[in-house]
Amino acid sequence: MGRGGMRASLTVLAVGAAVVMSGCAASTPVKTDIGVRDQPDTVDSEPAPAQTIASGHPVSLVTIGDSIMTGNGLDPEQAWPVLLAHHEKWDLTNLAEDGAGFLSVGDDGGVFADQVAEAELLPDAPSLIVVSASSNDLGEDPDEIEDAAHSAFASLRAAFPDTLLVGISAIWGSDEPDEGLAPLNAAVERAALDEGAQWIDVGEPLLGRPDLMQDDDVHPTAKGLKVMARVLEEDLRPFLDRDAR
Repeated sequence: MGRGGMRASLTVLAVGAAVVMSGCAASTPVKTDIGVRDQPDTVDSEPAPAQTIASGHPVSLVTIGDSIMTGNGLDPEQAWPVLLAHHEKWDLTNLAEDGAGFLSVGDDGGVFADQVAEAELLPDAPSLIVVSASSNDLGEDPDEIEDAAHSAFASLRAAFPDTLLVGISAIWGSDEPDEGLAPLNAAVERAALDEGAQWIDVGEPLLGRPDLMQDDDVHPTAKGLKVMARVLEEDLRPFLDRDAR
């Protein structure tokens, strides 16, 4: 399982005790501890985004993605969405599936559209939905990726008109990203923005850090997932209205 071929088990660039498994969702309180906020807040001077969520109220997060998001190769509780949600005291429903993408079929036979359909069955509208681009889609036509992403974001917006939708770029690893990753991310970004979602380019926080990668050089280690949780918390901070009650 990796990049292109092996990367068919990767997740890429979002609870509660999530038992995050391929194609499964969970939304119970998590008991994993990390220190995420060990970096200074660098976004206070940035203008507030058009849409925020009131973190003074119960916040629910839904994540849609691939094996980076499931914590592939590790305990599900070590996945970055679980770490982030636990630290923020959010409820999590992690719908990510190993190997999945907007076009890439995952290990359980699903694509991101299937995760979107699962999200639409939730009894309550989530506060925040994070959808990650995926390097599993490398080699696919960027126009087809964009069309599928348009459909996914449009469906989520129609189902949850008041939910904050955020798309994030695909995470690579410790080596230089494949040249096809930039147009892939750009295709998903265009779709997200066209459908009224926010976009976060998370960069490559694992670049040059082979110590943060598992032996397959595709999936992050537990320490690498903590780095990702920290990065995503910083990137999502501008969308959290901490003064709202």
